[in-house]
Amino acid sequence: MTNLMGIVSIILLSAVLGPIIITEHPWSQNARDFLLYNGYRDTGASNLVSAIYLGYRAYDTIGETIVLLAAVTGAVFLIKGSGSPHQDPVPSHKRGGIRTNIISMTTGKLAPVVMLFGWYVMFFGHQSPGGGFQGGVVLASGMLFIALGREHHKRDSQLTKNRLHRIELLSLLLILLLVCIPLTLGAAILENPLTKIGDSIPRVIYIIGFNMAIGLKVGSGLSILGLLMMDMQHDD
Repeated sequence: MTNLMGIVSIILLSAVLGPIIITEHPWSQNARDFLLYNGYRDTGASNLVSAIYLGYRAYDTIGETIVLLAAVTGAVFLIKGSGSPHQDPVPSHKRGGIRTNIISMTTGKLAPVVMLFGWYVMFFGHQSPGGGFQGGVVLASGMLFIALGREHHKRDSQLTKNRLHRIELLSLLLILLLVCIPLTLGAAILENPLTKIGDSIPRVIYIIGFNMAIGLKVGSGLSILGLLMMDMQHDD
């Protein structure tokens, strides 16, 4: 069965890539030229990748955010449901068993730098490689560095997760607000509303707002998921 699936995959891959490699027709340059001449003017983002996924293809970006929300929600539900309510608490001397002085020192030094870099990736995603999704993952890494370097306390972990839940909810509301703002200014949904105002306000602000909202949503959701996994490890 495995061999058959491999053969079918090779055939399908050849059928898709074969014409692209063999054909002598030149690549279509219409989309490239359109983005090159209109991307910055329409969105204000010098990084044309950001101009695409938060401008011309913003529907896809919102869909990816919804898919990530559903995935994190399902994972959190399954992780919470897998715990035993009658399980004995972990003795204090066994908590943080994987924690060492080297890990504490390393994560304590790295966490602020990682989180600062995450904010940079989100805030300057319109100019350089990055954006909301990438910056959110980096932020989540910094949060987990902090949790990994500190001795495990169930109460502190629960307080942190509650705060992250609030941030996740607020960032989702901010995304919905950014989606609806164009409608109030007479623009199409997900169209940059600043195009209706003129040049008094830089159009890229709308892109930056989306990047920040998506980054906070991704970062808080992945941080909650990581903290729950760490709690499961301590409970084993």
